[in-house]
Amino acid sequence: MTMPYGLIFAVFLALGLSGCNGNPDVIRDIREFSQDHFSYVDKGQCERLLVSPAWQKKMDEQYGTNFFLPWHQASSRFSKTDVDQAWIKFKSDAQDGKKSSRRRKAWIGKMAANAGLMSYPNASVKAITTGIAHLRHLPAAKAVYFRTVLANEKNNPFDKLQVSSIAPGTPVYISHVSRDKAWAVVETGYALGWMPLKELAAVTPEFINRWELGPHAAVIRDKTPIYDQDKGFLFRASLGSMFPKTAEGEDTLEILVPARGEQGQAEMRKVTLLKETAMTRPIALTPCRLASLANEMIREPYGWGGLQNNRDCSAMIRDLLAPFGIWLPRHSADQASEGGLYVDLSNLSVAEKKKLILARGVPYLTLLWLKGHIMLYIGSRNGEPLVFHNFWSVRTMSEGGRQGKKIVGYGAITTLYPGKEFNGTGQSEGGYGRYLRGMTLIVPPDQMSFPPPGAGR
Repeated sequence: MTMPYGLIFAVFLALGLSGCNGNPDVIRDIREFSQDHFSYVDKGQCERLLVSPAWQKKMDEQYGTNFFLPWHQASSRFSKTDVDQAWIKFKSDAQDGKKSSRRRKAWIGKMAANAGLMSYPNASVKAITTGIAHLRHLPAAKAVYFRTVLANEKNNPFDKLQVSSIAPGTPVYISHVSRDKAWAVVETGYALGWMPLKELAAVTPEFINRWELGPHAAVIRDKTPIYDQDKGFLFRASLGSMFPKTAEGEDTLEILVPARGEQGQAEMRKVTLLKETAMTRPIALTPCRLASLANEMIREPYGWGGLQNNRDCSAMIRDLLAPFGIWLPRHSADQASEGGLYVDLSNLSVAEKKKLILARGVPYLTLLWLKGHIMLYIGSRNGEPLVFHNFWSVRTMSEGGRQGKKIVGYGAITTLYPGKEFNGTGQSEGGYGRYLRGMTLIVPPDQMSFPPPGAGR
């Protein structure tokens, strides 16, 4: 699985959707619409179950199957051709004869020699991440910026080598190790890439059996600090991270977390967390619980592919739904096509799309997708659909026709026309609505509670 390039990224930039810190008042939507998700929840339906318990249990079981998949494969799920795709892309970037490109070509050549892919796959090791880890397209920590984004733009979050950040405690399969033993080709249940070996620990069958046994707890407070029993800091766990639960008190949960031993083997350490930071999964899927977890991600900085331990549009939605036992793929197009019942919007007018979203969209359980970007529909105000999404900027245009952009760079609640007041080309001609390709109902209609409990309906 690789991050999208080419046309996807071109459209992504054309819409100004590109993730980090920015002025919270640059867009009228963010000033005028409450950025508290509880403002969009019907208080009278706050604790109502949105889905049948049987369906949620089934989804949680499927989540576990997908999550633990790397520990149940005897060989790599990917061919050498799959692994080579990233190299082909970056080699083509270095063919224009410029001095910088020649340096890039030499750099890639050295990496390729060290990667030793002629012997792929040369390993078969089951392992686990022991902190926040990062998958890369190539075995390099150095950032390589998209040429269509200024490399000197403040807090530029677009490193084209970044595939995805990986939460602590994630099962992985190592299919190949570089010649210097510093990097490995790693497969998770949803992504493929290179990862530093120091971010991994090898697991034994006994470790796997205990880790899978359950029950499991989900972190519900984003970036929760994790300390061992000696109060030594281990890592910060992002919302959605999953760990085995060993005991439960009135206000606390005891969980197991992984650590890397001196010989690179995985060790288990007990950690006690307050219930305000973690809960037994799957969490009951109610409007108030959805709103509570979504509020954890309001104004969270954007990070392309999880860069700087932040989230992009698809990672935010994926992590939000994880504690409820709902599995989504990592990238936006996959989420739209594999996340539930897909409704094609591509041949409709902007007005028709909006009408269909308002008629059939279920707040907090509906994805809206366009090429390179995905949003969570949360309800409506004054006849306008509202969405929760993480995005970088909006395009602007001066009275003289000069184009620019205003950086947002975090998770926010907006209409389908963020930045319309700046007369950006995309925004003035239908905003996201113009480019929407599909709407995905995450939960099958026959498994939903009706009428959908959302404010503004």
